[in-house]
Amino acid sequence: MILNSKKWFVLVVMSVVALVISYFFFYENSQMSKSIGMGGMIVEEKHHYIEPGQYFEMWIIGYNAYEKEENRERFKIFIEESMVYNLIEEGEEYMVSARSFREDDDFGHVYKLEQISNQEEYQLAGKGRIK
Repeated sequence: MILNSKKWFVLVVMSVVALVISYFFFYENSQMSKSIGMGGMIVEEKHHYIEPGQYFEMWIIGYNAYEKEENRERFKIFIEESMVYNLIEEGEEYMVSARSFREDDDFGHVYKLEQISNQEEYQLAGKGRIK
């Protein structure tokens, strides 16, 4: 059976489309983000880096308070809002949820803070009135 040029062209195009779809399906899924949530994260360290006139970065390093010490994994979580960063204290326990956005040589996944709450102190919720 001899393929004419139109059938050959269709076969090549379909093969390329199949390869592109396979690439995005397997490669992009391997780059998916990872989420974490902890009912108790102990903040070990707070760090920041300032590049004058350009940007600054703020992050915390901590671990799950309820994991056994031999299984303990440390997490690096970047914080976008300086007001939130300023309220976080080293050695305190917080409820945290975060989503990974890249990988790091020292910590594996690096996370961006989504939510944080100090469960041991009284928390207000909702909007207050301003007069």
